[in-house]
Amino acid sequence: MKLQITRGRLLATTMMAGVATFAAFAANAQTAPAPAAQAAPADNEVEAVVVTGSLLRRTDTATPSPVTVQTTETLKAQGITTISDAIRSLSADNSGSIPAAFGNGFAAGSTGVSLRGLSVNSTLVMIDGLRNANYPLADDGQKAFVDLNSIPFNAVERIETLKDGASSLYGADAIGGVVNIIMKSNYQGMSADASYGTSQHGGGDQFRFTGDVGYGDLDTDKYNVYLDVEYQLDKRIRGDQRGFPYNTNDLTAIPGGQNNNPQAGGSTFYGNVRPATITGDDLTTGVAIGGVGNAWRPLRTCSSDAPLTQDSRTDDDGLSLGSYCAQNIADFGDIQPKQERAAVYGRFTIKPTDNLEAYLSGSFVQSKTSVNGTPTTLTSSTPNNLSNLVLPVWICSAGANCASAADRQLNPNNPFAAAGQYALVKYRFSDIPATSDYTNRMLRLVGGVKGSAMDWDYQANLVIAHDSLESTLTGFISYKQLMSDIQTGAYNFVDPTKNSQAVRSALSPDLAKTSTTDLDSINVQASRPLFSLPGGDAQLGLGGEFRYEATNDPALNPVNDAQGLGNARTKGNRTVASAFAELGLPITDKVEVNVSGRYDHYSDFGGNFSPKLGVKFTPIKTVALRGTISKGFRAPSFSEAGNSASQGFTTFSFDSARYDAFRAAHGDNEYTKDYSLSSITTANPDLDPEKSTSYTLGAVWAPTRSFSVSLDYYHIKKTDVIAQASAGVALAAYYSGQAIPAGYIVTPDAVDPEHPTALPRVLSVASPYINADSLVTSGLDLNVQATFYLPADVKWTSNLDATTIFDYKYTQDGTTYNYVGKEAPYVLSSGAGTPKNRLSWTNTFERGPIHVTGVMSYVSGMREVDDSYTEGCLYGDEAFNCRVKSFTTVDLTGAYDVTEKATVYADVMNLFDTGPMFNPANYAGVNWNPTYSQSGIVGRYFRVGVRLKY
Repeated sequence: MKLQITRGRLLATTMMAGVATFAAFAANAQTAPAPAAQAAPADNEVEAVVVTGSLLRRTDTATPSPVTVQTTETLKAQGITTISDAIRSLSADNSGSIPAAFGNGFAAGSTGVSLRGLSVNSTLVMIDGLRNANYPLADDGQKAFVDLNSIPFNAVERIETLKDGASSLYGADAIGGVVNIIMKSNYQGMSADASYGTSQHGGGDQFRFTGDVGYGDLDTDKYNVYLDVEYQLDKRIRGDQRGFPYNTNDLTAIPGGQNNNPQAGGSTFYGNVRPATITGDDLTTGVAIGGVGNAWRPLRTCSSDAPLTQDSRTDDDGLSLGSYCAQNIADFGDIQPKQERAAVYGRFTIKPTDNLEAYLSGSFVQSKTSVNGTPTTLTSSTPNNLSNLVLPVWICSAGANCASAADRQLNPNNPFAAAGQYALVKYRFSDIPATSDYTNRMLRLVGGVKGSAMDWDYQANLVIAHDSLESTLTGFISYKQLMSDIQTGAYNFVDPTKNSQAVRSALSPDLAKTSTTDLDSINVQASRPLFSLPGGDAQLGLGGEFRYEATNDPALNPVNDAQGLGNARTKGNRTVASAFAELGLPITDKVEVNVSGRYDHYSDFGGNFSPKLGVKFTPIKTVALRGTISKGFRAPSFSEAGNSASQGFTTFSFDSARYDAFRAAHGDNEYTKDYSLSSITTANPDLDPEKSTSYTLGAVWAPTRSFSVSLDYYHIKKTDVIAQASAGVALAAYYSGQAIPAGYIVTPDAVDPEHPTALPRVLSVASPYINADSLVTSGLDLNVQATFYLPADVKWTSNLDATTIFDYKYTQDGTTYNYVGKEAPYVLSSGAGTPKNRLSWTNTFERGPIHVTGVMSYVSGMREVDDSYTEGCLYGDEAFNCRVKSFTTVDLTGAYDVTEKATVYADVMNLFDTGPMFNPANYAGVNWNPTYSQSGIVGRYFRVGVRLKY
């Protein structure tokens, strides 16, 4: 605790010292005057531009809504090489975002941003102000979103992030904010960038190349041709390439830690068996035979890295639970999957007159993700319960009625066959690797015109986007083939090296599917001045949009034959017609009012109107006060309201006081260990859209052109939140003997063979999506930007971006849960949690050809609790790690301009080799949190490269 407090105080002191230093420099502008080249342009030289969140052209980019701008130059200076890393570095990104490291999630192979922690489906991602097709797989089988991997990074000019509700102009999904990625449109010259990176601890090698060329200037040549190509390969980091505690589920070396590696009866490569009987001829009804000599024991000899171990526990009769091979299976999976990405982007623009411009652009991005997983167990209970599976006494060629078959023989896989006993079995398939491969191809074509006529500035755009994802999963066991192989003896459990590839392929066939999404849209908009006001011209903006959306994501396991596979399918299409308008009113030179609204009509659920009011007050030239209030909405996705269903798994633990009686009834045996709980959700066509009311209040202080501070408060309330009814309610009712609430279906697991009369654990909880009560979140954003000119011709540029969350309250059935500072919502955030504070502080120093940038990133700690999911700690108890510590890293990058056309650079990411957030309850990583501390598990990372330009 002392270390944690010290780090927190150090961080706070550093922040305050930094802000104070900025202010001191700003107040003392004479210390080092800026070069003449940095002087502000005259007012008549400022070009009017359109800022994200508005249809209107303006010379003042500080709108009533807070907008963060990231340029490619600043991103490259920070060592950022992907759009995903750029956007997810923002402090406003929080719970529900999708990291690249989560290779086993529903939306594996993608990355997504979740502004305000409202999930990826409440953040609208646009390219040049236009929508893109969603990723074909929905996150958690529910949430539709744009994959950030599908956008070329090198072709980006800047990223504008609107941290405010924006449904009044952009429609659905903009509840948490908008990310608008602006592509290059008038680039001249040639450039190339090649780099290589590697981790100090092994794995994760990166090979990257980008190149682009542009010719022609729109203003002088009246045309521009631009082409960008890029390639990036990030190699995998295996589980066995990292040390304790991130390569094992045995945490007993830490006082109070648990051992969740396979134990007696555990699923290891060596198997565990014990004598059993069955009911009738059903091989899935095994019941263990008790007594001395009938305890669990390995099916085959343990190896040196999985030593024979006696279980220290005993059963109800005081007898040993047996022995097992202490195998660590946690390090078989990937810590970071292998990702390979290639992209090409092109744009041709013509400007025949000063009042007319037309363009055609196209991009193709192919992203391949390969994930190694942990080999499959035989004890999966979904969709067919194998918890009580036995190996038979007899086998025969027919695989049926073997006890009386003419060619019967004693089962060589059953060590108790000669005694006429069945063998209750737990087993993991060592000879059948588990892999997941995803190849995503995004094709996007855009055409547009813009210009001015009769005092109107107008633009029209056509978008055609198609995303195709090929998924291939291996290692899942066919239930039908398994039952046949067990009864014919085709599969060798004792010595799996003797199994032929034909046997393995039949038992575990590849599961493959192709999923697609489409978006076709036409967008038109225009603006013009209306009349003069004391503060300037009032402006009117009008627009309309028509788009077609479709998703076709078939099930990988359509006949429920593959064991242990979380299943999801989604199919649907619809059209959306929209009209929107904006009115800008500069009432005086100090007061600006902005009003906007949009009506959207969906073919599948109806219409919605979203208004917004923004006000900006500038009492003095250096201070601006701003505020907005708006309504927003999110349309039900095809996964939520279409022809869809999904099944997922979460790790469920009985380690809390609520389950004391349950554990006692089962003798605290293997049946009460952590296991995978199935959660089944079906679409509901009667869902209403989510609605939101949000407001912001902020202030901007800019005493000089080189220094500014902004502070913005946000408050968002979502009603009719679409979610699966909380499984915790049904689980609590089941284990307390109460009636299961309406709308839930609780399916018990097979009985505990050692305690057949005790209450079975839950196999699955099923319910449809519902419009829950509400979600309220609020917080504060701080941004400090400064540029100073120090002695010795040193230019110092600094940017501080910080967010603190005050509330994140979810209300359902009259009960309110506050998730701030907790590992919650546990299921909906992949166990990532909702940290209260995030901060990023970037400092760049430049002197002549030398450029050095340091970036400090901070994420606050969390309590490992989620009252809406289960009581007590999600892992262990208060005495052991019920709190996840904060995470602070420092990245250092440097570049040297060898000539005007050549630059060499070197980066050291995670300079102090800070380890990741130790988080045993997180189920996206082994004892660590991938969402907020990916760089921690990668460790100190080195990258070198060269940039050329002509």
